[in-house]
Amino acid sequence: MSNYNQYYRKEDLLPLMQKHRSQPVVVFDLETNGLDPGSSVLSCSALKFIFDSSASAAGKTQPLRKIDTFDRYYFSIEPENISAIRINGLSTNVITDRRAGHDWPIYFKDDSDFEKFCLDAGFFVAHNIQFDTQFVPGLAERDQFCTMKSNTIRKYPKLSELAAEYGIGFNMNELHQSMYDTEITAEIFQRMVGEILPDLVQGELF
Repeated sequence: MSNYNQYYRKEDLLPLMQKHRSQPVVVFDLETNGLDPGSSVLSCSALKFIFDSSASAAGKTQPLRKIDTFDRYYFSIEPENISAIRINGLSTNVITDRRAGHDWPIYFKDDSDFEKFCLDAGFFVAHNIQFDTQFVPGLAERDQFCTMKSNTIRKYPKLSELAAEYGIGFNMNELHQSMYDTEITAEIFQRMVGEILPDLVQGELF
């Protein structure tokens, strides 16, 4: 394994989990107001998991057990990016509706709760994680695993393509909704962990 924080090969997964042992894993996704690193984050969703040794011993297909959830929407500092809205649908009106009844910070950059959510995580998982981490200060120096690049054969697979490869149902109408994308990525990661499960159990990693 390289000394860098990014792990993009399937064979990196076992030593990465060995390295962090009993620490939680955070799977996350962001939707943004553009592709530029200076664009505002419009939604941030994350699921936190721990390895469930009892589930693995029982031969269950969900070796990771969810222990926490983060799911919030934010306004853009800069003007709405019509191209981004065409993809994620997060117009100011939609964000206003989804924020109703919550007192979340107006802008993602001012929300320290996601940083707190991530404090105890051993490493982070996302589909095309290089894109997402550029919007979250501090994550660039944390260990990361990319479901996209670790499953690349001839080209980078889309999330929908990778879901199909692992036999996971996919609703194209929900694509680019940060929690939905996080849930699909987490299911893909579950399947990947399941592939190395005998090694995990034998090594008593957790």
